[in-house]
Amino acid sequence: MENAKIDIYPSPKIRKMIDNDIELFEIFKDNKNSEPMKGNTNAFLNRLLNGYLDKYNEEMKEFTKLLDTSHRTAKDIRKLTDMMLDNEAPHHSNNTEDTPEKNRLSFKPTQKNYTTNIYEKIDRDCPHDMSRSGFICQILKFYFRKPLYLRERIIFQSEYENILRHCQKNCIEFYNLSDNQWYTVMPYKIFLGKEQMFNYVFCYGSDENNTIKNYSFRLSRMSQIQGTSLFIPCPEDIEKNFSLTQSLGASYAINTPTEKSCVLLTKKGLSSFRHIYFGRPKVEKKESAPNGGFRYCFNCSEEQLYRYFRRFNPGEAIVESPPSLRDRIIDFHKKSLEVYQ
Repeated sequence: MENAKIDIYPSPKIRKMIDNDIELFEIFKDNKNSEPMKGNTNAFLNRLLNGYLDKYNEEMKEFTKLLDTSHRTAKDIRKLTDMMLDNEAPHHSNNTEDTPEKNRLSFKPTQKNYTTNIYEKIDRDCPHDMSRSGFICQILKFYFRKPLYLRERIIFQSEYENILRHCQKNCIEFYNLSDNQWYTVMPYKIFLGKEQMFNYVFCYGSDENNTIKNYSFRLSRMSQIQGTSLFIPCPEDIEKNFSLTQSLGASYAINTPTEKSCVLLTKKGLSSFRHIYFGRPKVEKKESAPNGGFRYCFNCSEEQLYRYFRRFNPGEAIVESPPSLRDRIIDFHKKSLEVYQ
């Protein structure tokens, strides 16, 4: 067999985009104690090729159909394609010595990511006068033309398709990387957050009190997914709760009728509300309040409000109601102060 590793030489621009996706999709190495949150480029590239190589070939054929290929050589077509993808001159060479060594990335096909036969697939599809590096870098360019949520589905294609197979049919068991817990749930639908960035899986299952509860999980944080023979009948209010979760906050599954909440914002608090976008709750009503402040009313998950407003600077946002949310925010800041003291 050939050398275990494959070297590629992406441009600095593509290299940066790779690093960004690794961070956004939380693809980190296992050595969390010694180097926490260290990006796993090898796992990312393996997942990319496993989930996208065949689809790329289809897309490339459709893409070249749009070009005027008459009287052009295959090499000219590739150069034109390269420039159209990123508006910069081709930077890949068949001679890797002409490419800055600092841009080199190496990855090793792994059995875990089903890429042990990737050599054969690459050599099968790669043009005879094109290097493996150039071929893979062009795949990366097509990949990065896609919106983030489609890229997530490519990188987590195995998990995505596995969940789809079981949606509304039978339960799945999986390990949630967010809280390091195992869950057995019935997947209902895969949907997008309002930011159109990530994929979420809306599920329902029994909690510790044997009561049916709704859940919402990020696709990229669902690991070791396995189907089971367990089936849980669909709750009557599932579509209503799903619609509310979809419109109010994808990360926070709605389980009960939402409770009205009111938060007083100072002028600085209003500025923070405008700038802290991710996870921002949907405003139901707003009005002027004493001392130049503003009263914002919400009708969503208390958990969403708690996680959102605890990010504000002290004094910028004061929870008026409900009391349970107010107490949680107070307790959060008390514990933070204790740590600093």
